[in-house]
Amino acid sequence: MAETTQSKGSKATNFGILAWITYGVISASGHWTVAALAALVIAVAIVAHEYSRSAVKLMDCTTVAYFIFTLAITIIFGPWLFRNYNICLSWGTFALVTWAALLAGFPFTIQYAREQAPAEIWAHPLFIRLNVILTVVFGVMFSVNTIFGLMALMTGRLLLLGLVIPLSLLVAAIVFSSVFPKGYFQRVAPEWAAAQVAESAGRE
Repeated sequence: MAETTQSKGSKATNFGILAWITYGVISASGHWTVAALAALVIAVAIVAHEYSRSAVKLMDCTTVAYFIFTLAITIIFGPWLFRNYNICLSWGTFALVTWAALLAGFPFTIQYAREQAPAEIWAHPLFIRLNVILTVVFGVMFSVNTIFGLMALMTGRLLLLGLVIPLSLLVAAIVFSSVFPKGYFQRVAPEWAAAQVAESAGRE
């Protein structure tokens, strides 16, 4: 029954980070063009899988666009731009897309939330408001990480300001997005939250 009321989803979405890990590992060895190409292939494969399941994600499309741009610029002008500014460009791109989508009335986290929620609540104001909150959290995180990236470039503390703190904030945002919804619904709509729990238990 749940499959008829929920988004099909895409497990490949969970592996989107592989494109960035691949780019980081290969580019660290100095092979910038190969790094961009490999990351692009992984990102395209993920989006293609999502497309086959009607579950394409804005953030994965952003990753594809970013690595298309990265590959083109690296081939034409060399790797200097990304060798020097990749930290700021990557976080800044996601910050820009997140805020632009939110201003357009599309909190991107709703694409992931729909995979966990029945279709009948997708248009509910509380569901939409929750995803606005979650998207704002991610937008702030991306923006703050962009600032840390700039600070890393200015101070030379690339490990701490360019890697450790940004990744810690990313993990914190992901954990928050997993924990916050339950408490949110219990606080603003306890009856609805109880009904959702009961419905989930019935499905099991």
